[in-house]
Amino acid sequence: MNGFIAPAIGDQIGVLLPYLIVAGGGLLVMLVDALVRTKRKDHLSFLTMAVLLLSVLAQMRGGFGGESVVLSGMLTVGDYSRYFNFLFVGCAVLTTVFAGAAFERSGRQRPEFFPLLLFCVLGMMVLAAASDLLTVFLGIETMSLSLYVLAGGVRGNVRSAEAGFKYLLLGGFASAFLLMGMALLYGFSGGTAFSDIARALAAGASDRGLAVLGGGLMLIGFGFKVAMVPFHMWTPDVYDGAPAYVSGFMATAVKAAGFAILARFACLMQPQLAFSWYPVLVGLAIVTMSVGNLVALAQNNIKRLLAWSSIAHAGYLLVGIVTLISPAAGNSGQMMLGREVGESAGAALLFYLLAYSLMNLAAFGIVGALSKADKEADEIERYAGLSRRKPLAAAVLAIAMLSLAGIPPMVGFMSKFYLFSAVVRAGLVPLAIVGVINSLVSVYYYLRVIVVMYMKQPEDGGYDSADTVAVSAAAVLAGLVLLLGVMPDSVHRAAQEIFRQITF
Repeated sequence: MNGFIAPAIGDQIGVLLPYLIVAGGGLLVMLVDALVRTKRKDHLSFLTMAVLLLSVLAQMRGGFGGESVVLSGMLTVGDYSRYFNFLFVGCAVLTTVFAGAAFERSGRQRPEFFPLLLFCVLGMMVLAAASDLLTVFLGIETMSLSLYVLAGGVRGNVRSAEAGFKYLLLGGFASAFLLMGMALLYGFSGGTAFSDIARALAAGASDRGLAVLGGGLMLIGFGFKVAMVPFHMWTPDVYDGAPAYVSGFMATAVKAAGFAILARFACLMQPQLAFSWYPVLVGLAIVTMSVGNLVALAQNNIKRLLAWSSIAHAGYLLVGIVTLISPAAGNSGQMMLGREVGESAGAALLFYLLAYSLMNLAAFGIVGALSKADKEADEIERYAGLSRRKPLAAAVLAIAMLSLAGIPPMVGFMSKFYLFSAVVRAGLVPLAIVGVINSLVSVYYYLRVIVVMYMKQPEDGGYDSADTVAVSAAAVLAGLVLLLGVMPDSVHRAAQEIFRQITF
């Protein structure tokens, strides 16, 4: 493993410091909320952001490059996990800003939101660094249990309660599949560490069918988290019922966490099990892209539209996973070519997740900023004439929609360009064509929102007010969408370097 480090027990605390800061910060926010009795909860918002930023500083403290295996091989901390940790923290900071603005506007405080957000981030960080089935389960459940409450914890809101209950019920089923898959893989390999499973696969154990079945059941569990068809049906209802700031966090950070562990696990299963995973994932990627885009065409609710859009983008990201485990990426006869294809696909995957997070957070930020105290900004037709009433909010939402559609010079175009370039390089031209066709289909429903905002007259019941703080934060994201669309090279090169150092 490139730059592998096995730190001593004392040094492991330094490696684990970012995780300890987030865990301790969640407990601290709970204590502060219990001890400091005030009507306003602004101090909790600032304390949460301070904890998140402190964890970033702790991660930068040790520098970059190399990997450290800690807790007896349970976690592998390196540039791959750091990249995702920075992404999680960025999404959480912006979600805190959007949530604080929503609380101020509605007059309803949710002090439990802040520690739950920190514990959710902790679960994601553990998941991105997991190198053992036990830490995979701990990370997923820590993240999921917090999300169930975040999605359904708005008191007195029936839609929020329904969203939380549906997410909890279906999430329990997904966890059951995940646990059964882990049990089968443990029976196959005799251990829970990823290295044990890889060793058993390489040794060509006779009961490989057990590994195939276990891996398939785990794929179901991962598929639920990333909203992969046919494990996606919770997504529109939960995104619609949850507050916009929670929906945005779920659509970005949660999806990134799911793909972080899915990419690591898929590469672990390749090339020994590529013959069973590869065709299944190809079919799932095509179906997920197509279903997400086609159903989004019929949506009149912007949160449900963004939910089906999220499913479609999960399909694009699955194309990256397919390329990672494709025969071209694991061609033992052409190791250099295979390594290059794998690095190209991995870098495209990392860049896509960053780009998708920026544009989706911007979109949900505007949706949340236009919310009223009694209802969410949901019907697309109510955005009619928004460009005349709130030009900045309309411009930010337009940039997000154009980027999601893959229109240049937005970062969404570059992310799809890098992704489909890696797919073509791997020789999967038909899959790239399907992806491009789906991208063209998606242009219709993204442009529909822009047409309503800019080409229709304002109507009664439209939005004539917007939260200034939330719109300003979303505008910063829109600026990054444009900046990375024009100058993506440095981030893409960094993503390539991260995957070049990775040994799964």
